[in-house]
Amino acid sequence: MKEQTCEILVSGIVQGIGYRPFVYNLAVELGINGNVMNLGDAGVRILVQGKIEIIKEFIEDLKSRKPKLCVYDSFQVKWDTFPPNFDRFEISKSSSEKTGIGFSYLPPDISICTSCLKEIDSNDSRRSSYPFNSCVDCGPRYTVIESIPYDRPNTVMTEFPFCSDCEDDYTNSKDRRFHAQTTCCLNCGPVYSLFSNKGKKVPISDQRELVKFLTEEIENGKIVAVKGIGGTHLACSTINDEVLLKLREAKGKRKYKPFAIMAKDLDAIGKFTEINSEEKDLLTSFRKPIVLLQRSVDYYLSDWVAPGLHNIGVMLPYAGIHYMLLKEMKEPTLVMTSANPSNYPMYIDNQEIMNKLHYVDYFLLHNRIIYQRNDDSVIRINKLGNQTSNKFLRRSRGWVPEPILSHVDIGKQTLLGIGAEMHLIPSLMKGSKVIPTQHIGTVTLIETFEYMLDAIEHLLKLYNTKIDAIAYDLHPQYLTSTSIDEINERFESKESVAFQHHEVHIASVALENRINPEEEVIGVALDGTGYGTDGKVWGGEIFKGKIFDLERVGHIEEYSLPGGDIAVKYPMRSLLSLLTHEYSNDEIMEITKRLHNYLPKGKEEVQFVLSQLERNDFSPSFKTTSSGRFLDAVSTYLNICGEQTYEGEPAIRLEGHSLQSLKKDNFPSISIPYKQYNGKYILNISKVFPQIEEAQNNYSSSQLGYAVQESLGYALGELCNEVSEKTGIQKILISGGVSLNSIIINKLVKNIDSRNKFFTNEKVSPGDGGISAGQVYLLALKKLGFLT
Repeated sequence: MKEQTCEILVSGIVQGIGYRPFVYNLAVELGINGNVMNLGDAGVRILVQGKIEIIKEFIEDLKSRKPKLCVYDSFQVKWDTFPPNFDRFEISKSSSEKTGIGFSYLPPDISICTSCLKEIDSNDSRRSSYPFNSCVDCGPRYTVIESIPYDRPNTVMTEFPFCSDCEDDYTNSKDRRFHAQTTCCLNCGPVYSLFSNKGKKVPISDQRELVKFLTEEIENGKIVAVKGIGGTHLACSTINDEVLLKLREAKGKRKYKPFAIMAKDLDAIGKFTEINSEEKDLLTSFRKPIVLLQRSVDYYLSDWVAPGLHNIGVMLPYAGIHYMLLKEMKEPTLVMTSANPSNYPMYIDNQEIMNKLHYVDYFLLHNRIIYQRNDDSVIRINKLGNQTSNKFLRRSRGWVPEPILSHVDIGKQTLLGIGAEMHLIPSLMKGSKVIPTQHIGTVTLIETFEYMLDAIEHLLKLYNTKIDAIAYDLHPQYLTSTSIDEINERFESKESVAFQHHEVHIASVALENRINPEEEVIGVALDGTGYGTDGKVWGGEIFKGKIFDLERVGHIEEYSLPGGDIAVKYPMRSLLSLLTHEYSNDEIMEITKRLHNYLPKGKEEVQFVLSQLERNDFSPSFKTTSSGRFLDAVSTYLNICGEQTYEGEPAIRLEGHSLQSLKKDNFPSISIPYKQYNGKYILNISKVFPQIEEAQNNYSSSQLGYAVQESLGYALGELCNEVSEKTGIQKILISGGVSLNSIIINKLVKNIDSRNKFFTNEKVSPGDGGISAGQVYLLALKKLGFLT
């Protein structure tokens, strides 16, 4: 029978996951000749020749037996496109050509696999105790690649030529390192070296002995900088108060901000947290994120790991060095917190690490370049009525550069959503795919601004594209807004469009839930800060309408922010503003006298702020409808937290403190009424304070806090039901950083009428980390003619 030929073009996640070795071995197994090659758009071309029945079986096996991380975006088969001329099957040299179909992208950095860990553990393996052990199924991807196609010369591994043994592994089709680009060993790959606080190299070259020495030092109270896959961690004991306080003091603005920790295994985590099956699945996935877990009654770690909080961020080892460190530790946990100061990019250069971190005792550094920084992802699982939902606090390592699929297609254009200011993660859009970058952070410093631009440029380089238009935040003072002309020039963009912050939050939910842009929705946007179209600070908003034409139909009652950002740091100022809605100045002085010390100048400052409020001569930017600032004020009033030392702290501690009350079976009855005023619904949040005052002798602060947060969720749910009943709109979209609050969001969705359906963020953060995805989606709708 005459042999036939076939060309197969595939796109999706088909590079960096062992796809070519899989294709090769399948072809050899079936006796097919031809070749497979990586292409310059991250796709793959397969040319095969053989009997038609065998080729058809080959095609079916490509689909049914594909590698576990493989995702097909497009799978195109063309018959008899070339004459039969192959006498074997081979992996051909990669080409800069493109498939011209679908959309291809690289996999994220993948945590070390079980097989590689076994080799690290085995004395018989030549990779015994080698921290950079990896194979086709695991290891860094996004942090090491410089350009596509994904081949060793296009990664930082080009600086580490194969030794003869590793080359044998790489070319052996039966080996799991067959064409694995990060293949290396102690003889040819990167290695760790240890340096003292003075920068002097510690004379230990054996990797296992080096780790043993270091773990003893950590257990003796030392702090160590550990360079990893995408950045540098600071490692120290989780049970030593003294060293934790030393670390907090050294990091400057880390007075109470929680530290993430790494635990040896699930058994270790179970000794200090309450952990369910969904959380276990997340922790043990190849992505290995930090997961926020509820502290258990048996919690034994230092309170200085996460002061005043009900939960703790925990991750499992995802790199060989992590596994080796925890294997040698007597204590099965380590603090593993980012080494960079707040708002600065992660440290990745060895000299910079040693120059900037003068307070650490040792530096554990390797000699492989980190081409792209990539911070740890952070997730919590919230209960939403009768279901649970994964919520990103930070989407980065383990997910980047995976795209989010939109249901609108912008064709050959490339759009950029730049984000807002805090928790920044820009997003590109190509075709129907939205591609967020790694977590950048809060962009108020030039160093972080440049990091943001570099991250965007890297994505553009990987996808060989240029930006046609940019979406940014309406806030006139964000660095991303004031520098929009510079950003346009840098990327040769032809257009830039500003979008309102909270409308964008709602758009991000519509994007990831693939809601028809022509369909009307109700939107609930809850956060701390967002510039409104009236120049005021919004943050407790209700919208209705089509996603590209939302109308603000309600909000939290407006109050003043005396001092602006000073009121954010000291929420006593916001509290005083809210109290003036219900009390006279004399009454306020009396009921807040126990709280006066929350302001730097005490009683004198309270009197000054009240006089300011009495004059009421604040500019629009000092007026707010923020739900986040309201929760901060409640936290202060209940004497839980009266100073913000990290973003969102008073509200976060209010939630944690309030959850303690779940062990009790009675709560005060607190309600938030709402009314229509000038055609808009207004939630009268100030009404909670007289109710707290009346109930505080009979209930604990945790019970009162829980009741207030539930009342906000309940009132929002009731308001949504009323808007739905009047308009017939049955889809309710909920977003914003405050929607991470489990008490509020759970009560809100429980109170939504059963005929209505709610939608939230799961693929991007509901906080400002998801803003760029909503921005680029609205820009896409504008380009497609939905928005003028």
